[in-house]
Amino acid sequence: MKKQINLIISGGIAASKSIELYNLLKKDFEVKLIVTKNAKKFIKLENLEYIDEIFDRDFYDSHHYGDHIKIAFESTLNIVYPASYNFIGKIANGISDDIASLVFAVSNYNTILFPSMNSNMYLNPILTKNKDLLLSTGNVHWVEPKYGKLASGHEGIGRALEPFEAFKIIKELNYEFKNLKDKDILLNFGKTRSYIDKVRYITNASSGKMGLELKKLLKTNSKSLITVFGDTLNPLNQDDNNFYVKTNNEMLEKMLENYYYSDIVICSAALYDFEVENYIDQKIEKRAMSEDSMNIKLTEATDVLKELGKLKTNQYLVGFSLANDFDLNKAWVKVKEKNLDMLIVNLSSAMESDTNKIKILLAKNNEIIDFDSNTKDKIALDILQTINDNLY
Repeated sequence: MKKQINLIISGGIAASKSIELYNLLKKDFEVKLIVTKNAKKFIKLENLEYIDEIFDRDFYDSHHYGDHIKIAFESTLNIVYPASYNFIGKIANGISDDIASLVFAVSNYNTILFPSMNSNMYLNPILTKNKDLLLSTGNVHWVEPKYGKLASGHEGIGRALEPFEAFKIIKELNYEFKNLKDKDILLNFGKTRSYIDKVRYITNASSGKMGLELKKLLKTNSKSLITVFGDTLNPLNQDDNNFYVKTNNEMLEKMLENYYYSDIVICSAALYDFEVENYIDQKIEKRAMSEDSMNIKLTEATDVLKELGKLKTNQYLVGFSLANDFDLNKAWVKVKEKNLDMLIVNLSSAMESDTNKIKILLAKNNEIIDFDSNTKDKIALDILQTINDNLY
């Protein structure tokens, strides 16, 4: 039986895309379509069943109740696409004067908001205040809009996600990893740099895609998430919970700052195994290069995962191993040497690819789990499901 969810469409230019999202959702869910008065000015609703009135009939029996109560009791999720400035302001301040805001008010389950508006409205401090208020309830997921060309013709933040992008996020958020919900999680990903001189360095071909997919899922399926990341294909922003580092030593330092407070630690970063021993603390001038400066000497680099394993107390420690083939004898040696609870072995062919094929080794029962090749977003689901099912 399909889960029933509510798709709430508020007024705004992006409402014109909402029926496409509705059709995508119907493949996996039983969808109640709830439309505000202003949304009807942007969409065609012929041949569609929808709700747009609070009370659409007379009530002569005092024991009857409104449709908003029935809808809320039967559903498991609200999706607001698009979420206008006005609609966000109403629900944040307890105003429930139409069917859409009433459904939100009576729901005790999650609501996913897809804001869409002019960038001046999105950056308005009043909207920021309302956003913070909604997020503090614990039942609201706020999906940032895109930066791009807006209906006004200007460039800025506030552009609605495309329906297929919203659908993907909804599917991801609909997964429940119950054993992760109350856990503090520390995740690293991306690649680090071994510097040759002040401006040149050695790195690898990791894109950081695998770690980013894990981050997306963990953001809404954990008590708290701290990420420490190196270089990634798409640059990321730093904030109080997301830290950028360049080298293995910086990675270890930042991981240790958060390690002892973490329940689960997932190390998917592609760190260098060897670093430059004869580093020169200035740019090597091309015309002044000598034979010595052209010879790079390598030494064993700091093994972040191994150091974390030495200090492990109560943490569930998960590592990644990149290999040319699935040599499980070598993999089990890594599990023991690095004091891991789980090791995810993937092949070097996954570098910069959108797909991956993995094997997972579980230390507690010496079990090996095989997964078929799949896209990295699907592999991320498999990894987190395995962690969820095997926590001590």
